[in-house]
Amino acid sequence: MVLVITQGKGILCIDNQALPIKPNQIFYLVGRKPIEVMLESDFIEFYVLVIRRVTFSKTKGGWHCTNAATDPSLFQTSKLQLKQGKQHLERIEQLYEDSQSKSVKDPSIQLQFQSLIHVMPGEVPEPIELEDASKGIDQSITYMYKHFNHKIKLETLSDIAGLTPTSYSRSFKKSKKMSPVEYLNQIRIDASKELLQHDDPSIKDISAAVGFGNEFYFSRMFKNSFGISPTMYMKRKQLKVATASCFRFQDCLRDLGVGNSYELNGYQHLELGVEENKRQIEIQLTELRKYEPELIIADYRHLPMYNQLKLIAPTVMMDFSMDWRAYYGRIAELVGREKEAQQTFSQLDLRVKYTRDALMDTIGLQSVSVIRLYSEKIRVHGMIDHPLSHLLYTELGLKPGSCVPLNERTKEYAVEIIPSFDTDFLLIDKRLTSQEEANLYNSMLKGTSWDAMKAVQNNQVRVISNWISMSWAPSGQNQILDDLLQWHA
Repeated sequence: MVLVITQGKGILCIDNQALPIKPNQIFYLVGRKPIEVMLESDFIEFYVLVIRRVTFSKTKGGWHCTNAATDPSLFQTSKLQLKQGKQHLERIEQLYEDSQSKSVKDPSIQLQFQSLIHVMPGEVPEPIELEDASKGIDQSITYMYKHFNHKIKLETLSDIAGLTPTSYSRSFKKSKKMSPVEYLNQIRIDASKELLQHDDPSIKDISAAVGFGNEFYFSRMFKNSFGISPTMYMKRKQLKVATASCFRFQDCLRDLGVGNSYELNGYQHLELGVEENKRQIEIQLTELRKYEPELIIADYRHLPMYNQLKLIAPTVMMDFSMDWRAYYGRIAELVGREKEAQQTFSQLDLRVKYTRDALMDTIGLQSVSVIRLYSEKIRVHGMIDHPLSHLLYTELGLKPGSCVPLNERTKEYAVEIIPSFDTDFLLIDKRLTSQEEANLYNSMLKGTSWDAMKAVQNNQVRVISNWISMSWAPSGQNQILDDLLQWHA
């Protein structure tokens, strides 16, 4: 069979051979050998294409099909290095989508499959050989996964890798960005999560079962790794949760089915001034105390408030990321809604594909730009480093206007020197929170460069809702897709 990895990373173990896996890799697996996968990520997504050889024969004027007496393989078990890897991945994804609406026995599905398999042998060079050090490290990781519930010495791991303990530790940290002990502890903690979901689990028994000799040490390591204690993890689906966020964490909770929550937003509004911002935050903190949460999930912008928040309830500070899916997946794990998150990702991917195809029929190669009135300036949204940018320009494949910065998140212009945007569609995020911004908007409309814009001349200017903020949650992403489809139906 052909195994195609699209998301996730870890190690694939076949016949005691350890092969590192990561997205956009393809493996060819021969025979009925047992396969083990050790994940280094929270989940893995993959496609499997099963190849079965058959023999056709013609007897008594009719054709007959039987399993082939011999089954010579296309390749040996190995990782495949395809010259046109990206194109093959796209064809495999399309094959899967088409097979959902038709039988796999449908001639058109089989034709797609046959044409895909047919081109592989001519494109595959010799299997890539890993460096000896990398091979040894992966073999030692395989040993960790198989024996994590026992005491494992560093000397044992370094012997497996064929290195001295010092060289092994150094090479391991360079490869995995953590020490062997940290990696082993993470394997044990991941194993404990499954055990903690059983009925009436014992922290002491689980600690021993995953290789931690002391339950208090296990509890401390678990909390350091996951953010909450094992005891809280066991009841995470029933926790009363609050958020401290500027990135729509409350919307994420609602999308995951957690309806009752409180959100503190410590965003500093420039027009309010320092003292008024402080007063607003104190009001919110008072409301948060009244809510009496059992867990607070906070983003990096609220790090200065961490000491205040943790006095109210255990607080998990999220690592900084501009990837909304990373935040959403982490929140889902904290509240025990991992399956719901994966379903959301799958459904949203299908909606994005549908919207992309629909927009290509209406917008085609016309350009799109997003601007926002912000603090006496015009802010142009760039192509990178933001969920909205990724949705519009990467996932939907829309063409950016000439004014859109290619390698910056945003670019700002004073309204007096705003350039004439060369764009077919101009989307304006016009959240006028003050009279000053209202005046700024009117000044922009009166500027000489405004009437010269292609989007203005062709009546293709749209005032949008708060897409920039909405794009941090699935419900917001879906609303943006709805707006785009409605405009260009």
